[in-house]
Amino acid sequence: MKLTEINLNKLERKIIGIISNDIKLITPQIPVIYLEGGHYDPRYPVTEFSVTSLHHALNIANNAIINHKKNLKISLGVLVDDLGLQCGADYCDISPLPENIINEEESTGELPLSLEGILAKYTIVKRERVIVQGERNCKNRGIQTLRRTLNQHNKTPFPELDIEEESGTQASKIFFINEDGQRIVLSESKSKDVWIAKCPLIMAQHYSDVYHRVSRLHPQTHSVHIIDFSETDDYNKVINGADVAIKLFLAKEQTANREVKITNVFLSPYEEEDYIIHSTSNKVEALETEV
Repeated sequence: MKLTEINLNKLERKIIGIISNDIKLITPQIPVIYLEGGHYDPRYPVTEFSVTSLHHALNIANNAIINHKKNLKISLGVLVDDLGLQCGADYCDISPLPENIINEEESTGELPLSLEGILAKYTIVKRERVIVQGERNCKNRGIQTLRRTLNQHNKTPFPELDIEEESGTQASKIFFINEDGQRIVLSESKSKDVWIAKCPLIMAQHYSDVYHRVSRLHPQTHSVHIIDFSETDDYNKVINGADVAIKLFLAKEQTANREVKITNVFLSPYEEEDYIIHSTSNKVEALETEV
């Protein structure tokens, strides 16, 4: 079935421009573009942000395929907030799901009917290939990844990691040191061998998981670009998570020297044309931010 070009808004045209630039820079190689929208919390009804962000991702994917045809590969995904993460500049908190809510979205691949209905309207969507991931599983895998990273750190220290131990107790914290010298808490321990994952670690694991899944789908690619739509309230946890993913979990030795780029698009709840775009890459030292 022939695809029909969609009339894009300003933000969507901006992202199309970013994708076009990726293709121009990597030609004749073919990049993989992963677009993520529809982020939702299963404790509540699907929000306007979930619907809007999923439409953004699908509109962009549709027109990118029309404009660039076989010069790119597209993957799509939805992240489920089954932890109730809240992360600000000075705090990080995980609110557990009520006992009467059982979230099986990741294991079953099912989404709320409103989001499934949106996906069904787009010809480009191969539903069985849409990546659905829950933050709860990212939390568990994040601790495992951090343990492996710490084992490497003990042999060859990472300048981005700092471990703080409080004398006389078992409590300790693991920090990520960003380029501005800020210490970002990745995990803390209240007792021996029991670690609590913080929001940036969970998001870093999510981006790492996405990279590995799309790389398995497209093993010949030389470039993976993750484009993730988020709410402005999630700015800190998402930006810090992307930084941890790029600097630690997806360093060049873990990615077979592929270029990995994460672009976070933050949507304002008040104004459709008010957004922030923030990008970081394992081959670009400086971060790019556009308001």
